[in-house]
Parts: sequence; C-alpha cells; structure tokens
Amino acid sequence: MPSTMPPLPADALVVGLAVDVAAFAIHDGELRVLLVQRGEGPHLRAWALPGGLVHPGEELAEASLRVLHDETSMDLEPRHLEQLHTFAEVGRDPRGRVVSVAHLAVLPHGTVAVQGGNEVLGAEWLSAHNPPPLAFDHADILAHALARLQVRLEYANLALEFLPEAFTLPELQGVYEAILNRQLDKRNFRKKLLAQGVLTPSGERRSGVGRPAQLYRRAKHARTAAL
Repeated sequence: MPSTMPPLPADALVVGLAVDVAAFAIHDGELRVLLVQRGEGPHLRAWALPGGLVHPGEELAEASLRVLHDETSMDLEPRHLEQLHTFAEVGRDPRGRVVSVAHLAVLPHGTVAVQGGNEVLGAEWLSAHNPPPLAFDHADILAHALARLQVRLEYANLALEFLPEAFTLPELQGVYEAILNRQLDKRNFRKKLLAQGVLTPSGERRSGVGRPAQLYRRAKHARTAAL
C-alpha cells in the first residue's frame, strides 16, 4: 500500500545531526578528558571533543564509538556510554545548522594510548577540570559532562567503572576525589561507602609499602546510595 505521508515542503530546514563525546579516564590520579586537535576549519588547530556527523542508518551510540575510533585510533571500547544532552543552539557551528547529541563515556583503568586519526592533528588525554580553550560549544558540553559524572557518582556507583576488577579503598577514594576535584575525609568516606553494600572483599591483599592493603570488588547485588 503506498504511503500517504506528505512530502517535506521545499523550504524545509536542513539540519545536520552530529555526536560529540566527552570520554573520561583517570591518569596519574587526575581526571582526564580525551581531546583532539582539529586539522581543518573552522577552529583550525583548536582542541575539541571527538565528534562528527551521524551516518545514514547509524544509531547514535554506534556513531559515538565510530568517531572515538576514527579520530583517536583507539580500539578499546568504553566501559560506560550514555547520552548526555542535545545541543542545538543556532549558530553553534558556522558551517550550518548542526544539532549535536553529546555522549559521556568512561574508559577502563590504565593509560589508553591515543593518536590523531582522520583529519585531526593529534589526540591527547588532558585535564578535565582545567582544559585548554575548546572549539565550538565544547566547553559547555564538557561542563555538562562533568556535572553528570559527579551526579552519577552518587546514585550509580560510576566510580567503579574507572577501576580494575580488584582495587583498594584508597584507589576508589582517589577516583571520587579526582572527579569531584576536592579531598574527602578518609574515615567518613570508608564508613559511608562500606555501609552501602556496593563492595565485597576479594579475599586478596596487595603488597606495597607498609601493611598489605585489602582488595575489594563490586558486589554482585550492589545497592546504590548517595555518599
């Protein structure tokens, strides 16, 4: 049966659909965001979040993973990926009307090597709390992503996605402090976190300077609560 859907009017607005990805990882105790240096205008040589137009028939999550790989040569997939916010300010891109669905990503524990791909000059993990000037409205996107990341600490235990399978309580506290950009009281942090039931002892200890540290894992049926 032929479709009765009327065609779009000739003066219909043509809008480009894009994705931009704020990808985070902990490096040397600091929260870093993955940035690329643009190799073409507008904003030539400026730092930006990985991003690009969505291909026909491509899901938004697929597009986000694609641009991460294409622009940073990174083969490792995020441990967490979620839609963040839609940015549709008129004039956000001088090339035309482009609506971006921003995503937040968390990369696994450990240093993830990146390098520029496609038409970018380079890719680096830079400070998330003190980034360089960013192209387009990417400073706003990063600010939204940081705020979401901090909220997700409180009710989704997202800090655990930054760590290896087994970790110490000081390492977990370090993730919280890196994301919140402030120090936490050690005793109160441990007391509240252990009371939530989100962790379980692994039965192993890590040797180092002083007394071997107890290792923990995510509890199988972890409940969430705010610190």
